[in-house]
This record gives sequence, structure tokens and C-alpha cells, in this order.
Amino acid sequence: MSDKIEGIISKLDDKAELKQKVYERTLETFRLMKNCAVRIRDEISPRVLESSPHVEIALTDQGDFEFHLRFSGDTIVFMMHTNVFTFPPNHKIAKTYYVNQHPQNGFFGMIQIYNFLSDSLKYQRLNDAGYLLARVFVNVNDHFYTEGKRQLGFLYNEVGQQVVNEDDMQKIIEQCMLFCLDFDLYVPPEDALKVITVEQKNYFNNPRGIGTGKRLGFQVE
Repeated sequence: MSDKIEGIISKLDDKAELKQKVYERTLETFRLMKNCAVRIRDEISPRVLESSPHVEIALTDQGDFEFHLRFSGDTIVFMMHTNVFTFPPNHKIAKTYYVNQHPQNGFFGMIQIYNFLSDSLKYQRLNDAGYLLARVFVNVNDHFYTEGKRQLGFLYNEVGQQVVNEDDMQKIIEQCMLFCLDFDLYVPPEDALKVITVEQKNYFNNPRGIGTGKRLGFQVE
């Protein structure tokens, strides 16, 4: 067997093992977030029902890699990507001492958090938009890094310093809920609805309706 073949096998073994460990850490983090979401639901729901009996706080499991937290007209969708990523060379994470000195630290699993209107999912309005609230990245050492709106854009952006824990995962979810509640649905622009087709008219009489979405989101580096 040639030296090159030996090198290929060695690199495959090392990288495959590393990626599997990152995947497992990310899945553990995702499950922890789900447990935190259950706790938030259980804490909020009875108190909200006292004053607003028609407001529902619910959590639905969509399988191993997705769950939904629904509160009133908003649903937060948590999705774990099953692949492992590195950041491009020009990204600030890739330039850190933490990653440069130990390249294995630069492999991350990713959890994405989106805001959808609850009716968009309920009525399967396929043209409705969901908006990215945050991305949580987890590496082999259980260190995590977030990109997101407001506090989530700077509270957890020092890679190598934050270790995944219950407290911070709950704070991330709570912050995402506050983002959703701060942004309401805007009336569509008048010009967009001045002329409609018969097909669009029929959509208005159907729960799946014309595509609807909030204005929200953030720039990702």
C-alpha cells in the first residue's frame, strides 16, 4: 500500500471520528434545547391561561432533528442540520487562535432557529416565509457560538469560551420568543394587491391564501 493511500486512510479515519463526535455533541445540545423549551412551556402556559384562556403555548416534536414551539400567532422552528461544517477562511472564527492552533476546534454542528406565523404551518401555506432568528454552532469540546438578532449577536460570539449548558440554552430560547413578540405582521403593500387574478381571488377564500410573512432577520457574516 502506497504512502499516499495510507495518508488518505489516516485522514479519513481521523476526520470521520471527529465529525461523528461533533454530530453527537450537537445532537445532545439540540435535545437539551428541547428540554428547555418544554420547561418554558410548562412555566408559561398556566400563567397565560389564567388571564388569556384562548392563548395556547404548545410544543410539538417533528422527529429527531426538528421541534416547534408555538405561542399565539407565532411558531419558532428549531432544526438541527445533520452535517458538520467549518467556517470559510475569511470568517472571524476561522482566524481565531482557538481554531488556528487546534484545527479540530473549527468543526461545528449547526442548529437553526426560525420564526414562522403559526397559520403558515397550520394551513401549509407553502409560499409563506420563515425568518432566521439565530444559528447555534457546537464543536467537539461542547463550546458553542451564536449568530443572531440583538443580544444573540454578541452574548455568545467568543468561540472557545462558552460551554453548552442548560441556563444559556434557555436564555437563547427566551430571547428568540421576545424577538417574535416584538415584530408584528404588516399589512401587504397596496400596490401589490391592486390587481389580482381569479386564481389569487380563490386563494383569499382558502386558508392557504396569498403568501404571508413578517419582516425580520439579520445579516450573517
